Order: sequence, then structure tokens, then C-alpha cells
Amino acid sequence: MAYKFGDNPACIRRSRLITKLLIDEAQKVTASSPQVLVEDVDYAHQLLGWWMFVNRQADLLMRAYDSEFTVEAAGQMRSLIEHAHFMEWMAEHKTEGVWALEAAEYDRRKKLIENLERINWEIPDDIQVGEKPTFDFADQAAEQRHAKLLGQATNMSVLVEVRGLRNLYPVYRYLSSYSHASLQTGEAFVERERGEKRALYATGKVTVGANRVWIPVCLYLAGKAVSPFLVGDPMKRHLEKAATDVGFGALLSERMPVPV
Repeated sequence: MAYKFGDNPACIRRSRLITKLLIDEAQKVTASSPQVLVEDVDYAHQLLGWWMFVNRQADLLMRAYDSEFTVEAAGQMRSLIEHAHFMEWMAEHKTEGVWALEAAEYDRRKKLIENLERINWEIPDDIQVGEKPTFDFADQAAEQRHAKLLGQATNMSVLVEVRGLRNLYPVYRYLSSYSHASLQTGEAFVERERGEKRALYATGKVTVGANRVWIPVCLYLAGKAVSPFLVGDPMKRHLEKAATDVGFGALLSERMPVPV
């Protein structure tokens, strides 16, 4: 049975069941020591690691929501969305995606060490920036493509724009406001317009129904990214069931990624 996807009671209930199904099936696959083809090892292993992270995040989110830690979970929801879409991105760009991440990691590590040196921290010998990575580009077009992918790997707004997901970025930005010291994190627990008698809330004034329906979507994107690289495509049947039962298959098919 297919439900209308959205913030409605039937979809929310079904999302909870499908989330558990996908997490349980992912655990079975990871416990079976899944194999990847030799030619896919570089990016497939990165996808496997991210997949493990995504499934654990989804499990953590469900537990948090069930315990009414809604505001506190917003940062995790933001991270779940980001990782799921980066997995899809990596599955498409493969080795070129790994190269972009390696370049981004070098820049991040270099800046971190520079910051440590600026405040005169003693840096352990085993923490080094290392050599700047170099890549065997086939031609100038490949080098230009690398520059574009590096921009996507380091900027979520660019990533969602080129993947036909422009409407996702405001959601990401909204969740980001709960990841930092912002007015929203305080206002979630208090009414400020009550003079000296400000009303405190034991739990945040945030509903999680809409958030719950997006968890299986993220699990679906992550699973669809990694499963084809595993021998036997073990998650295919469960992912198709998720898309049908929660009703988001048509929504995802409408996206139009921009070629790099």
C-alpha cells in the first residue's frame, strides 16, 4: 500500500515502521561482511563507512524523538540529510568524488594545524598536514570537473543546487540554527513575552512529525547509493518497499541533477 508522502498521520506512522525495517536490514547486511568488487574499493569503502554512520544516526534520531529530545536532535537531522545526499553524490562521481574529498580534507587539516600553531599548541609528531594530494587528471576537462566537485564537497548549498535539490537548502539552514548558540535554541524552551514570569517548557516546543518522514528518505538515498556496489545488491528489495510504502518514490524521480 502506498501512502501520500507528507506530514500526515498515516505517513508518519508508516515512516516509523519503514525506518526500523531499513535499519534492521542494514544491520543484517553489515553483519554479513559485505563484499565489493576490486575496481570499486576506493569509493565503495567510503560509502560503506558513511552508510554505517547514516544508519546509526537514524537510530539515534528515532530514540531521541521517542524520548522528546526534539530540539537537541535537530543538529543530527541536519547531519543525516547531508550525509545521505553526499552518499548519492559519491556513488555518481566515484573516484572523482574521492579526489574532491581528499583535496577538501587536506585543506581542512592544513587550516587546523595552522590554527594550532597560531596559539602555540604543541602538535604531536604523528599529526602532520602531509603532502598536498595530486591527481592524475586525464585532460583539462577532468581538472576543471575536479574544481567543480571540490566546490560541491565543501559547500552544501552548491551541492544541493547542482543536484536539483534547491528546496532542500532552506531546511538545512533552518536545522543549522539549532546546531549553534542561536535564539532558536533558547526560545524552544521559553516564552520570552511573559515579563518576569517567563513560561519554561520541560521539552522543546518543536513537533517532530515532519522530521520523522524524512528519516526513511535519507536511509533510502544512502542505501541506494551503496547497495549496487555490494555483491548481490542486498538492499534493493527493501529500498523499493520503502519508496512505495512511504510514497516518496515519485518525489525523488522529479529531480534533475545538473551535469558536471
